Amino acid sequence: MSVQYFQQTIWSKKIQDDLEEKCKLVQDCTREYEGDCKYANTVRILAVGDPTIGNYTGKDINIEEMTDSMQELKIDVQKYFAFEVKDVDKAQSVPGLPEKYQQKAMRKLALTREKFIGALVAGKAQASNDEEAKNTTYKEGATHVITAAGKTQANIKTALDDAIIMLRENNFDDAGIIEIDPRTYKTFKDNLIELKTANDELIKRGVVGQYDNYDVKSTNNVYRDETHVYCIVRSNMAIAFAGQINEVEAGRMEKRFSDYVRGLDTYGAKIISQDELVCVKIPL
Repeated sequence: MSVQYFQQTIWSKKIQDDLEEKCKLVQDCTREYEGDCKYANTVRILAVGDPTIGNYTGKDINIEEMTDSMQELKIDVQKYFAFEVKDVDKAQSVPGLPEKYQQKAMRKLALTREKFIGALVAGKAQASNDEEAKNTTYKEGATHVITAAGKTQANIKTALDDAIIMLRENNFDDAGIIEIDPRTYKTFKDNLIELKTANDELIKRGVVGQYDNYDVKSTNNVYRDETHVYCIVRSNMAIAFAGQINEVEAGRMEKRFSDYVRGLDTYGAKIISQDELVCVKIPL
């Protein structure tokens, strides 16, 4: 059989690694809750409550019992790829050819992951994997939404400033991320601090500039409808993402003298800190 030497582990690891590097929006999610990402699994996210700060008077103090809260991150998305290869084993022996096949799979998988995060913020990510469901329900989107008065540079700047102020008023004072579409970036870019040419790590992550201590990324995968594009201002702890390539396998085509390679990408995402995320709607 021509696929007896198929390097399953190598293919799946390569595709997974390329996905991690390619996805800009997913890069800015927390992955600390990632575990065994099988479809229909649920990842429990625990958070500890805040202690009360009291006045010390030299007398006995109150020792309070710490509370915790729990959110559930459902692994409820499955995406697959499948393509024909004339001879998998021969293709694996040609330098550079396996990488080209893996790139074909990775690019489209990365696009679906990215668009899912953009739709999640806009409240348009389906809660079910059934894309043809008659009664579509959506995951909870951003609860903090600011709409720019127009698509001019001044209007965009005002809206982004308001979003940053909102996050700081919610006690998020650290560096954050702004994710905008290419047209908004073109209008707004004169306000950005240019990156130093030697800062290869930021450029590799898709950062095109900095604004008010926020890294700015230009991406075509933020959500858009007929009237607005839904840009994102957030911390990297606002959204939890868990995903992995579950299976990559090869087989012989039933009615053709060739092989196939197919794989399954399984993931889930959830906004776990609404006070660290603002959706900025820019008119089209």
